[in-house]
Amino acid sequence: MNTPSVNKIEGLLLGTAVADAIGLPMEGMKPVKIGKLGWGRALKHRFFFGCGMWSDDTEQTIMMTQALLSAGGDVEKFRRSFAWELRWWILGMPAATGLATAKAIVRLWLGFPAHKSGVFSAGNGSAMRTAPIAAMFPDDAEKRKAFSDTQTRITHSDPKAAIATLVVTEVAAELLKSEKAPDLFPCLKAVSEDSEWKTLVNGLKKSLESGDELDGFLREIGANPEKGISGYVYQTVPAVLFIGIRNEWDYEKVVGKVIQAGGDTDTTAAIAGALCGAFGGKESIPRAWVSGVKDWPTGVGDLTQLARCLESGLPVRIRSRWSPFLLLRNLFFLGVVLLHGFARMLSAYVLKEKTN
Repeated sequence: MNTPSVNKIEGLLLGTAVADAIGLPMEGMKPVKIGKLGWGRALKHRFFFGCGMWSDDTEQTIMMTQALLSAGGDVEKFRRSFAWELRWWILGMPAATGLATAKAIVRLWLGFPAHKSGVFSAGNGSAMRTAPIAAMFPDDAEKRKAFSDTQTRITHSDPKAAIATLVVTEVAAELLKSEKAPDLFPCLKAVSEDSEWKTLVNGLKKSLESGDELDGFLREIGANPEKGISGYVYQTVPAVLFIGIRNEWDYEKVVGKVIQAGGDTDTTAAIAGALCGAFGGKESIPRAWVSGVKDWPTGVGDLTQLARCLESGLPVRIRSRWSPFLLLRNLFFLGVVLLHGFARMLSAYVLKEKTN
């Protein structure tokens, strides 16, 4: 059995959380704005007085991993467990939850079964949390697909979401077992027979071989590089793959370029961070970035415990389904998010006044 090392699994989980926290303050910004602020060139935590907190991307990754471990390989048990994780999670009033995910959780509370709760959306919510499935089933492609599809369909029923999410799962599996940057195109082509996905893969290969810049590739796949990488999963995942392959999954370079591209920066960074961390291990993540994450009541140290259990397959709970502490954390988080929003509005107003 080709079990990934704890170092690589920890890199996957830490890579998700750290990149998510670094990218969060730039969420929704256009690349030109990020460039003017100089935030893309000197990446560091900017969420709250030089510290970082992760968003729903990492929260859902943790919850999904806990459900994965508790299921013991039983996909139906996993479906039920993760659905309950999501039900209780929404009661903690998490900020900036994706619309499709929020709607799906409401449907769960209304009595829809977990296999029918997903809404027709091709957002990237399921792709951001899927990478740990690769660590749980490193040698079982059938189980990776079954669990990847299951967790996707709880919130997203569009087949595109399932395909792109499985791509992230399979790429994570390849990177977990690789010491050198692998040729991912056989894997990418084998994931689905969907004609649109095949066109994206062919375009990705052509752009990389031609030495195209990211802006050109984004235009090729129908995205607007002036607005940044969108939350449409058939743009999010190919963009992350383009940057990752071009930079040989170097954590700092890839996460930096993903964030500089703007748009849905916390989620694109979380996906890129998971994949780069899976390849390079925890040592590939800058120490200052790791130490700068100050989340609670679940913290960076808990992710190490989760990684060890993911390697061994032992159930663990590092995060409660609900507690008053989680509610306090989310209210604090929401307050900081609102401050960031106010600061953006104020800076836009000042800039407009100067222009006039």
